[in-house]
Amino acid sequence: MKRPVSAKERKHLLLVVLSFVLGCNVALAAVRPALENRPVGFAGLTGHYGIPECNNDGTWKSSVTQNGTTYTVVEVDNQNDLKSNIKNNTIVLVKPGSYTSFTIDGISNFSLIGESGVVFSSGCSVKGSSNNILVRNVSVIGYSTDGLDITGAATNIWIDHCTIGWNQTSTDREHPDGAMDITGNSTTNITLSWNKYMNTWKSMLHGSGDSDGLTARHITHYCNYYYNTWERTPRIRGGETHVLNCLYENTGFGRTYNLTQTEYTMAKELTCGYDDEYLSDRLINAIGYGIMAAKQANVNVDSCFFFDALWPIVASRPTAEFEEKYGDLQSPDIKNSSNGGCTAVRQRGNGYYDMGLPDKIWCRTAYGNYTDFQYVPLDYSYESGGKTRYLIKPDRLNPGGRSIKFDEYNPEGAWNPSTYSGYYPADYVPRENKDVRELVQSYAGADAYTISCEATPPTLTHSGGALTQTNVSTVDPIVFTWGGGATDVVVTGVPVGLYTKNTGTKTLTISGTLSKTINYSVTTRGGSGEAIAYLGVLSKDETVYNVEDYNGEPVDYSVCASQQKITADLPSNGTYTLNIYDGGSLVRTAFTGTLSSGKVILIFSTTGLPSGDYTYRLLDGTLSEVTSGNFSID
Repeated sequence: MKRPVSAKERKHLLLVVLSFVLGCNVALAAVRPALENRPVGFAGLTGHYGIPECNNDGTWKSSVTQNGTTYTVVEVDNQNDLKSNIKNNTIVLVKPGSYTSFTIDGISNFSLIGESGVVFSSGCSVKGSSNNILVRNVSVIGYSTDGLDITGAATNIWIDHCTIGWNQTSTDREHPDGAMDITGNSTTNITLSWNKYMNTWKSMLHGSGDSDGLTARHITHYCNYYYNTWERTPRIRGGETHVLNCLYENTGFGRTYNLTQTEYTMAKELTCGYDDEYLSDRLINAIGYGIMAAKQANVNVDSCFFFDALWPIVASRPTAEFEEKYGDLQSPDIKNSSNGGCTAVRQRGNGYYDMGLPDKIWCRTAYGNYTDFQYVPLDYSYESGGKTRYLIKPDRLNPGGRSIKFDEYNPEGAWNPSTYSGYYPADYVPRENKDVRELVQSYAGADAYTISCEATPPTLTHSGGALTQTNVSTVDPIVFTWGGGATDVVVTGVPVGLYTKNTGTKTLTISGTLSKTINYSVTTRGGSGEAIAYLGVLSKDETVYNVEDYNGEPVDYSVCASQQKITADLPSNGTYTLNIYDGGSLVRTAFTGTLSSGKVILIFSTTGLPSGDYTYRLLDGTLSEVTSGNFSID
C-alpha cells in the first residue's frame, strides 16, 4: 500500500510539474516582500495612511506625523478599548487575541493594525464618509452575514494583509453573504492588497445591484489570494477595476481532493442543473467563476495566476451574444440580458494550470429527467431542436478541456492604469504570473508578518578622559554617551559616588577622589545584537597595564570573565614580554611593549585557552626572567 502524500509534498510536486508546463523555473522558496508603506493603485493616488513608527529601544512611538497629519498611536488588547479608540487621526495597534467586530464610520485618518493573531468573529465594516483608512493584518473568520464590507461614501481605503472567510465552507451557499462586498455609488479609490479570501461561496461584489454601479468607482486588487472560492472574486459593476498579480486556487470548486464531503456534494449539485428562470428546454450549467465583469464594468486583469480555476475570467454580454460564444452555459450572475453587459475587459500576461481538475463534470443529461446524472466533459454535446448544442463550446476550452479560456470583451476600450500619474509607487516591482503562484500563496493574508518593533543595535561612545589612569588621586573625568537601541549602561567596579548618570542626555561621567586602585567596565543594556563595553583601570599608587585595552580601544566585555592579574617590580624602563606556557611549550605571547620601572600590575586575557594548568613568565629586553607564576583554567 502506498503511503499518503502530504500537503507539503503535493505542493512541491505541483510546483515541479508547473515548471515543466510553463517551460520555466519555478522557485520553491519565495523571497518575502517588504510591507508597503504606500499602496499600489487607486488608494495611493489621493489617499495617505498612518503607519506606526518605532523608537530605537523597540517600543512604539506614541505619536507620528506623516503627510501633514499627526497621529496618536495606541495599543489595545480588548474589544472595549478598540471601540473607544476608533477616531480621527489615530493608529490603533491591536494585540493578539479574539475580538468581535469593528465599525469605522465617518472617520478620517485612521489605521487599525493587528500585531499578530488578531481574529474578529463577526462582520466588520468601513462605511459612511470614512476617508484615509488602513486595515492591516487582521482575520475575519466565521462571520454570519458579511465579512469586511466597504460601503457608503468611503474613499481612500486600503485593506492589506487580511484573511477573510471561513475555516470550512458554510453548508448554506446563500449564507453568509460576501466576504468583502464594496457597495455605494460613492465608494472609490480603494486598494485591496495581499489579502486571502478562503472557503467562500460568495466572495466579493462591486456594487449591490445594477443601480449601484454607474459611477466612477475605482478599485485595485493587488497580490490577493482567492483560495477555495465558488464565485465573485470579484463580480464587478461599473467603474474601473484592476486585478493585478492575484492568485486563484480551486476557483469554482472544480478540484475535489481538498474539498470536504459537504463542499463536494453541494458543488456537484450546482455544477450542471436546471433553472426555470431561464430557457426551460435547455441544460443550465452553473459552474463557479473567478473574475466577472458585469454591468458597465471596465476591467484590466494583469499577470495573475489561475491554479485549478474552472472559469477564470468572464465578461457579461447581451444574451444572444453570450450564448453564441459559450453555448448553454448560463447563470444569473453572468448572463445580463437587461443592460448590455460590461464595457470592456482586457487581460494580459496571465497564466494558468488546470491539471488538478477532472476532465469531466457531474451533470444532468436530459431536460425533465431529474435522476439521470453522469460525468460528462465540459464540451458535452447533445441534439436539441435539430441542432447540436454544447454545455461549453470546444473552442472556449483550454487544451485538455479542464477549464475555460480567459475572456475578453472590447479590450481596446479598456482603461489604462498608466494614464494615472503615480498609480505605481516608485518602489513597485512588476511580477510575472509565474512568480505569483509561490509568492502570493506564501505571504498573502494575516500573520504572514508580525507587526512589531525591534530595537536597533546599541551605541556607546567614549568621549572624554583616559580610560586607564595611573598614580592619580583625582580622576580626570571619563565621559561615555550611549544611544541607538541601548536603554541604559551598567557600571561595574566603580564605587557609588565616583560616577554620575544622566538618563536624559544618556551620559555617564566617572570622576572624583580615588581611594584605591579599581578595574572597571561600562556596558550597554538593551538594543539588538551584542552589548558594547569599555574596560579601564584607575590606579592610585601603582602603574596598571590592562593589556587587552592597552591602546585605549573598546574591547569585548566577555574577556572580563577570563582574566588573570600579575604584579611585578620592574628594575628599569624598557621593553618587556609576557609569555604563556603549557608545560614547556609556548602557547601565547600575551604582551610585548614598553613598561616603566617600579611596581606594576598586568592584566591579561585567557580567552581561547582550553582548560588546564599554565605558567606565565615576564621577560625583560634580554629575555631574562623578571617574574613567573602558575594559573589554572577550569
